Amino acid sequence: MTTATSSAARRFLTSHQREVAQLQRMRGRACLEPAETDTLAALHDSLPESASGADEVTRLLTRPVSRELEIPEYYRYTCMHAYGWFLDLFPDDPVAGALLALHTTLTDLVDVERTAWVAGIQPECGDERIKRLDDAIVAVCGTVIDPVLQVRIGDLVDRAALDPELGRRTALLAECTRFPRSDRHEENVFLRAVQACENLFFLVRRLCVETAAAKEEFPARAGTRLELAGVCAGLLNDVFHVLRTLTPEGFMTFRDFTGAASAVQSLNYHAMEISVYGYDPRKAEVFGSIGHLEVLNSPEVRAHQPLSAALADTSDPRLEAGWHELDRSLSKWRGGHYRFARTYLSSDTPASGGTDGAAYVKRFVKKDACVAGADPFGGLPLLSGFLYR
Repeated sequence: MTTATSSAARRFLTSHQREVAQLQRMRGRACLEPAETDTLAALHDSLPESASGADEVTRLLTRPVSRELEIPEYYRYTCMHAYGWFLDLFPDDPVAGALLALHTTLTDLVDVERTAWVAGIQPECGDERIKRLDDAIVAVCGTVIDPVLQVRIGDLVDRAALDPELGRRTALLAECTRFPRSDRHEENVFLRAVQACENLFFLVRRLCVETAAAKEEFPARAGTRLELAGVCAGLLNDVFHVLRTLTPEGFMTFRDFTGAASAVQSLNYHAMEISVYGYDPRKAEVFGSIGHLEVLNSPEVRAHQPLSAALADTSDPRLEAGWHELDRSLSKWRGGHYRFARTYLSSDTPASGGTDGAAYVKRFVKKDACVAGADPFGGLPLLSGFLYR
């Protein structure tokens, strides 16, 4: 991190909280001694759930090591609870909040990369990662969230610098989510890419739900939200462009430390696909075998009418064009995900989520097996909220 960013975060941490963060970050969470993990877990589990002030921040820093909470490994790794906490500040406009969280995540990563570069820790990709991150951050800042007033995410970033509470939350979000499992530098880009994608999965899903709800009575708003969904899907590919600066060799330096933290466990991803394309019965067994995903097998979710069905007979050229752009970008992302799995996981390397790795991903690249329900309210509000465990 840059000194400025570190100072911003430190202003909101007590000296004890700085020690707690440093302990988990120094060698990586997977390398904590059992006694250290026990101490951190006891600290978290001794605090009330309704903690506020300093206790609230301590809970954010230590939740992933809790002994009392049943947290899937994916969520212990990705710290989605901190993103959920951040989005609580945006009850009426979670889209703007999630885009600001995305910006925070990417700028924190580029700060880490620049600091490492100055320190002589230079990845094989040279400075290409920093260039790609800069391009992605420019794209996020230029994203329009209010087309009438032409408000962009960059304007919200400027507001965060002047708003004490928004500035505090932004700084703490970066600080409470920067916890790789190892001390390998290359893990930073992987972790931050996963976190960025989680925000984008939510954004696409939320915007698709809003599009379907508005298309009859408010077609102009539906068109605006669908176009923004397409922009967010495009940002998914920008994030993958950054991730591809990671070499297979670099990936394997930390891969074993991530353990069972598989993206197969992602609620936001599966729920996004259901909202866009419908329920895929081929995933029923996977959902049933992973406790927190079982909710996606519910009759309500199966009955949900996805955006693909809601727009199937549209005569609105703006909605039709918006749908094709969204579908094209998501198809490109799925293809990139498959190529990543094929390239970075050799055939003799077991997948962390209990699947067959690249072969599993390949089965779901095409969406022609999805079943569209007929209920536009099926599965709501589950399918419109930010999801984590």
